[in-house]
Amino acid sequence: MHKPLFLAAAIVATFVGSTISTGLSTAAYAKGPATECPHIFGTNGKPSVANSATASRTQFLCFRGYAVQTSATTRTALWSAENLTAQAVLAARSVPRDSDFYEEVEIPAADRARLSDYGRGTGLDRGHLAPSGDFPDLASQAESFSLANIVPQAAASNRRLWSHIETSTRRMVREYGQAFVVTGPADPAQAARLNGRISIPTYMWKAVYVPGVGAAAYVARNDATPRYAVVSVAELVSFAGVDPFPRLDRSYRDAPMTLLAPTPHPGEKSGRKVSLATLTSTAVEWPAQREAQEPRHSGVLPFVRAVFTHY
Repeated sequence: MHKPLFLAAAIVATFVGSTISTGLSTAAYAKGPATECPHIFGTNGKPSVANSATASRTQFLCFRGYAVQTSATTRTALWSAENLTAQAVLAARSVPRDSDFYEEVEIPAADRARLSDYGRGTGLDRGHLAPSGDFPDLASQAESFSLANIVPQAAASNRRLWSHIETSTRRMVREYGQAFVVTGPADPAQAARLNGRISIPTYMWKAVYVPGVGAAAYVARNDATPRYAVVSVAELVSFAGVDPFPRLDRSYRDAPMTLLAPTPHPGEKSGRKVSLATLTSTAVEWPAQREAQEPRHSGVLPFVRAVFTHY
């Protein structure tokens, strides 16, 4: 679905000096090194990647509302970082959800995901790491649809439990006023490939740090399982191979703060909190054929269709 011309023009106008990608694309904010992204990291430092298998041939991209480090090995982001405020999250509620996915031209063609990688019949959505619902204006939201910020995600996860976790994270931001959030994929065993190119995460994680309060991370399976775990930052580093907040005080790293239970949408069931050991005790179940459909696009209709399909 293409945006109306007046909307596209408005977005482009906000990106003075930016790079424009074509096709199903939007205006992409100027990218730069980590030193150009203090509005995202604050004093926490850029997330660090310990997994040598995916840490080679990586690229850092700094967007208007988030930053990512992508890997040529997985052709996805290893992490996506945000600095969320209550004011921004509240403003995001009034922003219409309408943007197009686009290939990230700042990443070499051989190392990036392509729109054609996500096709029909996979049972997988184009799942945001930094969700579009976090962004308070059209320009920032449009950037979130870069495939650099996307991973193949089971439709049942993306539209249910993981969406509930995103909603609860925004609730915490509204309650505390600010939170640094880093989201990423995890593949402690192995990763299947979408279209033979894109790593399909086995698990998803979202780390939350509230200054002066504490830090912790949600971990969920990338399937229809309605279970999740809450772990400390130290446990997350061991599990996922990514340190979301390298300069975090040790007392915050070792003891997880209390995270809100995932907030279900009306009529949906709540996820069940379990230990990380329980969460990882069985193999992740890949989407069944009845889940298979064209990857989700933004907008209300796909969400309504998903609700009536699965409930």
